[in-house]
Amino acid sequence: MSAAPALPDDLAALLGTAGSPDRPPLDRPLRVLGLFAHPDDEVFCVGGTIARAAAAGAETAVVSLTRGEAGQIRDSATATRRTLGVTRVAELEAATAALGVGHVECYDLGDGNLARMPYDDVVALVREVLDRLRPDVVVTFGDDGGFGHPDHMTSSHAVLSARAGMADPPRVLHARFPAQDRLLLDLLVDWLTSGEQRFAGTAGFGNALRLFADGSSVLGFAADHLQVQWFPAGSYVIEQGEPANELFCVLSGSVDIVVEDAHGTLTTKDTAGPGSFVGQDGLASGRPRNAHVVARDDVTCFVLAPRGRDLSAGRGTTAAAPADGLPDGPVAEPPGPVAPAPASDTTADVSVDVGAALDAKIAALVAHRSQYALDADLLPRQVLGPLLGTEHFTVVGQS
Repeated sequence: MSAAPALPDDLAALLGTAGSPDRPPLDRPLRVLGLFAHPDDEVFCVGGTIARAAAAGAETAVVSLTRGEAGQIRDSATATRRTLGVTRVAELEAATAALGVGHVECYDLGDGNLARMPYDDVVALVREVLDRLRPDVVVTFGDDGGFGHPDHMTSSHAVLSARAGMADPPRVLHARFPAQDRLLLDLLVDWLTSGEQRFAGTAGFGNALRLFADGSSVLGFAADHLQVQWFPAGSYVIEQGEPANELFCVLSGSVDIVVEDAHGTLTTKDTAGPGSFVGQDGLASGRPRNAHVVARDDVTCFVLAPRGRDLSAGRGTTAAAPADGLPDGPVAEPPGPVAPAPASDTTADVSVDVGAALDAKIAALVAHRSQYALDADLLPRQVLGPLLGTEHFTVVGQS
């Protein structure tokens, strides 16, 4: 037999093919399996890493234990509640194809039901998958399920339980989502102020940005405070001269950008509608707002701000600038384990640069349209790269 394809050094170290004393050199391609609770879990947990592994010659597979039929329907054109499960299976197939994954399976254990199923039944199914696919490496969620999701936690625990009785158990990697202190706001401002023309999006763009920002916040990719605000016609969205501490994306309605001179004369300079941003100039310069932004009609805005900003602070030129580094409030603890997790020894935390697979990862994310309603060109790579270009794992030791 021919020798296994050589993996890049960082992947070899993560996946256990670089000088591992307990794993002799393989005479076949390395087998990498992502095992998760729902379609779309694979993108954020291991999308870039599994795409790089597949491109380097590894045999790759993704298994979802449910069809995700209890998920959101972000785009009504994609599915109804009755058809969502079938839709998400097709989306999973398209997403894994974008990642170059060679094999995909989707079971129907019931979205939202894994934690209520007899735990031994879940473990038995996972063990059958491991025995049949014989992966060298399995990637799944960590004990916390990423953000406390009971289905995620159950899938994680079941992998460790199923592995425990195997004569030749696979290496297990837990996807980690360490909280980052970067701001999506800063990335957006850098992008918006780097071009000569003011960006003008669409209502669909604004909604997709809101969904992406919310997901980034939940998974800890970014540390922005996010909210949606409504402004009646004639009200100030921004006042000239006040500190610049928020970025606004218009979701509906339109605003006038008005400059006030030293004599109080008002001159309308521009108008912005759905999908457009206001407020980026002051954030980029660090100077007070250089114009009023007034709701032309009833306006809804998606607002990004640094966490810790006092949301009750006053308006106008005497308002205080935001303080940095203050908590937004107590962080809720995730719910306790939904099933006993087998004891294991954590051996290492590893981060992998997946910038080379960023386009594939974005294509996979876009394939899950029912959940994200995103287009591939929603945001430039200078915004998406820092958020999605690194994946984090914990290498889990044997019990």
